[in-house]
Order: sequence, then structure tokens, then C-alpha cells
Amino acid sequence: MSFLIIIVLFVIAWVVLILPKQREVKRHNSFIETLAIGDEVMAGSGIYGTLVEINDATVLLQVASGVELKIARRAIASKVVDPAAAAADVVDDSGAEDADA
Repeated sequence: MSFLIIIVLFVIAWVVLILPKQREVKRHNSFIETLAIGDEVMAGSGIYGTLVEINDATVLLQVASGVELKIARRAIASKVVDPAAAAADVVDDSGAEDADA
């Protein structure tokens, strides 16, 4: 009986702790593969810049005119989304039904 409890606890720990981390790693790996020169990104340390060069393990990040940093490719945390472009992508459905009525 105690052996069964240990197995159940292990399965619960696997589902709660390990599976979400594995999904996050897969998501980040696929994100890293989509990086392209010219993308505005934020590094994990909070440094913002534009990708100038991409290699297998490193990227060259231009943070200011004439200032470039060589960082690990995996250190890129996210792409910077322009708020104006994001707002243009949002469809305003508030008046859609009034026009049809």
C-alpha cells in the first residue's frame, strides 16, 4: 500500500512540476528558431535591442547606434511588440451587430 502512495505522489509531482517546465522549454525552443535579423527583442536581463546577426549559439544585439552586444541566443526572452501594431490587429466588434440589425 505504501508503495502505491509513493507512485501516486511521484505522478502528481511529475504532472505539477515537470510537465509544465517541459512545455515551456519546447515553446522557448520554437520561439528561438523563429528569430530573424531585424527583430526587436528583449534579452532575459531586460536589455532591449535589434538583432543584427544570428549564429547557431549567439546573436549580435544592437542596443544603440554603434553599440552591439554578443549574447547567447537562448538568452532572448521575447520579441518586442509595437503597441500601435498590436492595437491595429485587434478587431473592434462593438459596432458589428448594430450594422447588421
